[in-house]
Amino acid sequence: MPTEKALNSVKEVTDLFASSSIIIATEYRGISVSDMDLFRASLRSNNCNFKIVKNTFARLAADESGKPELKEFMSGPVGFLTSSNDPALATKTLVQHAEKNSLPVVIVGGWLDGDILDEAKIKQLSKLPSKDELISKMMSSMNSPIYGLVSVMQGPIRGLTTVLSRYVDNNKQGE
Repeated sequence: MPTEKALNSVKEVTDLFASSSIIIATEYRGISVSDMDLFRASLRSNNCNFKIVKNTFARLAADESGKPELKEFMSGPVGFLTSSNDPALATKTLVQHAEKNSLPVVIVGGWLDGDILDEAKIKQLSKLPSKDELISKMMSSMNSPIYGLVSVMQGPIRGLTTVLSRYVDNNKQGE
């Protein structure tokens, strides 16, 4: 008979898996508690979560959340990075923080909107610009023609102003 604590753990992980658009399984052996705290804080700052849970609970949660594909990553001590926001930002945060701090994080695999990802695809995804960066680039490229049009339209006015200014200056010198 499962305990209430076990049922609550499974429910918590089920909810986490169900609400996530990206889930990355990682091995975390060899990471100190202080490094893990910094790692989690870095992830939280980008709306990501890192959860370590027993594989038995995680398998049940994967089935209950409708993502049974995740079970193939559950062997050995595995933690799950989850995010319901920008997948590129989540992977970028994971990969960059692990590299920057020389953490022995091993990416086992991942799940992104129904697709299974291997380590190479996750690292490739981490090199993509985040959603906010893409929106910013798109907005600047959309504004560029407008700025050009405004500049062209101001040209004749600027030219007229220059001609009038020189005319006034010439008349003042001629007096």
